[in-house]
Amino acid sequence: MSHINEALRKAQKDRDTHALKYTGILSSGKEKKRTFWRRALFWGALFLILILLVFGSYTWWDSRGKQILTPSDKRALAKRPPFSKSADRAKTSQPKMVGSPTGPSQKAAESERGSEQKAARSARAFYEKAMRFHKRDRLQDAKRFYQEALRLDPGYVDALNNLGVIYIRDKEYTAAQRSFERAVRLKPGYVDAHYNLACLHAIKGEVTQSLAHLKKAVSLDPSARNWARKDTDLENLRGLSEFEAIIGG
Repeated sequence: MSHINEALRKAQKDRDTHALKYTGILSSGKEKKRTFWRRALFWGALFLILILLVFGSYTWWDSRGKQILTPSDKRALAKRPPFSKSADRAKTSQPKMVGSPTGPSQKAAESERGSEQKAARSARAFYEKAMRFHKRDRLQDAKRFYQEALRLDPGYVDALNNLGVIYIRDKEYTAAQRSFERAVRLKPGYVDAHYNLACLHAIKGEVTQSLAHLKKAVSLDPSARNWARKDTDLENLRGLSEFEAIIGG
């Protein structure tokens, strides 16, 4: 009897152990499924966050690329001065317009002003190059660049004056006189051109014209007296009472 009971207890124990093992397998399977879904949700959320970050960054950079000038920026741009005096002349010679005109005539005027200003900048560049050659006494190179400056800006009085000085050195007196007189017509108060005309007329023996231009130069700039005292081009005037009166002050 005890043997039978022992066998029954052993069988019951085996069943209990099997049930426990089976239950453990089921529990383990459920736990794995829960872990899988938790990981899936985590990676899905992380992926969504990355997408939102990328989209936000793109929107921010795009908005930076489309910044609009503020009124203060525009005022700063508007304050930039013209490049040269020739550009100023081109602007002041234009008639004042009322309102905000549009149409072909306005566009043509704007295009013309743009072309004039571009030519003035180029003329200034040629003039500065000519000055460098002039200071190094490379007169033919200087002459060529002064002429280029005048081709672009015929009213460039400094180029006219300096070109006239080279013409005097080359004894091209007619061309020199034409250049100085043109500068004076464009700028009546241009002391350098008046003084150089005084020198030119003195070289040619034209005393009356020389004295007239010298007097004008001194009236515009009293320091022209000092130039005249040392200038060998005015030798034909020395000893004349009119000349001494002008340079004596």
